[in-house]
Amino acid sequence: MRDEQAYLISDAEYLSPALGRVFHFVAKRASGSYIYDLNEKPYLDMTSGIAVNQLGHSHPEVVEAITKQAQESIHTSCVVHYPANIELAEALAGIMPGDINSTFFCNSGAEAADGALKLIKILQPGRNNFIVHRGSFHGRTLGATALTTSKASYRKYFDPLIPGVNVINFPNTFACKTIDERRSFENQMHKEIELMFATHVAPESVAAIFIEPVLGEGGYLPAPIEYVNYLKHLRTLCDKHGILLVFDEVQSGMARTGKWFASEHYGVVPDIQLMAKGLSGGLPLGAFATRKELMYKMPPGSHGSTYGGNPICCRAALKMIEIIKRDKVLDKVLDSSEYIFKYFENKFPGSNSHKLSDTEIHSPVKVRGLGLMIGLEFASGEITTKIKEYAYSKQVLVLPCGAYGNIIRLAPDLTMSEADIQKGLDIIAEAIKLYC
Repeated sequence: MRDEQAYLISDAEYLSPALGRVFHFVAKRASGSYIYDLNEKPYLDMTSGIAVNQLGHSHPEVVEAITKQAQESIHTSCVVHYPANIELAEALAGIMPGDINSTFFCNSGAEAADGALKLIKILQPGRNNFIVHRGSFHGRTLGATALTTSKASYRKYFDPLIPGVNVINFPNTFACKTIDERRSFENQMHKEIELMFATHVAPESVAAIFIEPVLGEGGYLPAPIEYVNYLKHLRTLCDKHGILLVFDEVQSGMARTGKWFASEHYGVVPDIQLMAKGLSGGLPLGAFATRKELMYKMPPGSHGSTYGGNPICCRAALKMIEIIKRDKVLDKVLDSSEYIFKYFENKFPGSNSHKLSDTEIHSPVKVRGLGLMIGLEFASGEITTKIKEYAYSKQVLVLPCGAYGNIIRLAPDLTMSEADIQKGLDIIAEAIKLYC
């Protein structure tokens, strides 16, 4: 086997620089909560492949399911029907919110967003406007890029994109410093969308509103729920004006927040749901789903995917769903989340952004999130970079996010042991004390 430097030289020579890497080492293998370099040096992975490897790397039962399926068939495309594809659609219908029961499989979250746009165009003829939330990330295909507002760099070079995309602020209650300030903010936050309807976008021209129930790339920021349930507010608004409500659960779905989908925390059912990332625990699989009567408005041939929902990816997803149910992983997610919040509150009093008092308590880090989508907010991106690099020097992998790069996102695999969680948090806490 070539050494690391030789691989990195070939990487620079033969791979496009468009896809950047966060850490510049070459991984030989990955197992459980760890990635190993060519010399078998272990790195604790608190990114889980950007919230993809829900059960850790190379879960043995998932590997076995993939192997067995590969021995039976790898690919047939839309030439024939096959069991894994049908069985996964059935399984998802059993766990998706409300009456969502019909799924189109593709390869990624971006493709799911594009497919949803096509479905919306069919369902809402004559309505040419969309509303998205500032800070959202919906993908990097041209359609999904038009919906994405988490970073200007994702849109640079590609204008003009599809027209009719209107942006409103994602309500960030965690910017509030006191209980009274948060209560006042939540009671007023609906005004922005009403102002948009009153000034420049007539509601009857809007086809759909897109939102991530928990902003991913935009900062691991849950939608408000305490004083005003923002998702429920959007649901009421959409029902009133005949607008479709789309929840992008690409990152927050598939047990990541301690529910199968984050929308369940809010008691709200969307019209269309987007899924990917953790859907198959590491294989390329995305989907958009809706009620059967809406999905069947898409005539055969109006959309397609050569590889989408292939047997191997579907079999892996089925096994993952089985394990999450059997091993009560949803409960473990909630326990691990509570442990992380308590850890930081003990180390840095006042850090829990969900719990405010009448007076602000200063803390060098502010912690918010839902389940195992937890954001650590710092004063600047420079601090975040130092913390990320310090953790890397101690063989712990974490990722930044947010428009200004000042948030560390914690997305460990859903089954990470308490000992490994504490190991990672201890190193992050060391870095906070050094640089804040």
